[in-house]
Amino acid sequence: MVRFRLRFLLQEHDLPPGETILGRSPDCHITIEDPLISRQHARIVVEHGVVTFHDLGSRNGSRINGRPISGSQVLVDQDRVRLGAQELVFFRMETSQFAPRSTGAMRLCGRCKTPFPEGPLVCPHCGHAVTAVREEETVPGISVPVRRAWIAQMFGDFMDRALPQGKFAEADRILRRAAEEAEERIAAGEIDPAYLARIAEYALKLALLKRDSQWVGWVLDAYRRAKKIPPAPTVAGLERVADLPGFYEALDRLLSVCHADDVPVGEQDAPQLAALEALAEQGATPPAAAGTTEDPSRP
Repeated sequence: MVRFRLRFLLQEHDLPPGETILGRSPDCHITIEDPLISRQHARIVVEHGVVTFHDLGSRNGSRINGRPISGSQVLVDQDRVRLGAQELVFFRMETSQFAPRSTGAMRLCGRCKTPFPEGPLVCPHCGHAVTAVREEETVPGISVPVRRAWIAQMFGDFMDRALPQGKFAEADRILRRAAEEAEERIAAGEIDPAYLARIAEYALKLALLKRDSQWVGWVLDAYRRAKKIPPAPTVAGLERVADLPGFYEALDRLLSVCHADDVPVGEQDAPQLAALEALAEQGATPPAAAGTTEDPSRP
């Protein structure tokens, strides 16, 4: 007798005859809380020993073994199904191989030290390739909490669609989740500069479109807390939103950390630091006229 299972993180779900609905809605058979996943994203149908995956017209699509699919596709053993930022693995097994279980093993990424389920060939958090597995990188059982996987490319694809369409509320919601992840990494001293720059890029785009200074302040303060100089594209983005309220105050906070030698400034960082300093000078308080203390250049 043949059994079919779907593994997601540390859980394994039996696929019974008939259909299994996957999506973000609590009404689905398998609910996955990921904002990149549609409420009813896909269904898997088991019929006459054949298992077929159907994308239900999801907003962000589905991938099987890395390839985007439209419509339906028959699943074979160990196919990897990606919905949003999450990866599920399909298994076809004989009854002799079947053992009821709902736990698996966790692996610690050798670079970002984030736990993720055993199986993927790259870390879903930072993209680090999995090669030989050392004993200290394997965590048995489920005692290690799983941090939600935010894949930079998937995040960028969503934002590239949402912003031109004016879907600012959705973009803001996705960006907040990514920012929370970045804050955790900053606090742990594990932030990847490329990851932070990716979030900053879209935060500044959203701030420019909405004329909202909230995300501008977050970008500047995130780099201050991370003790890093923003890269050239981020500096260029900051220049475009310098007229928003609170910009120069947040910029001054970042520069005060840089000038206190708390931020290592390499040769490649010097042009960006100089550009930020020049930007700060543009917003500096001019000599006050008699009886005037207000800075007319500030927004």
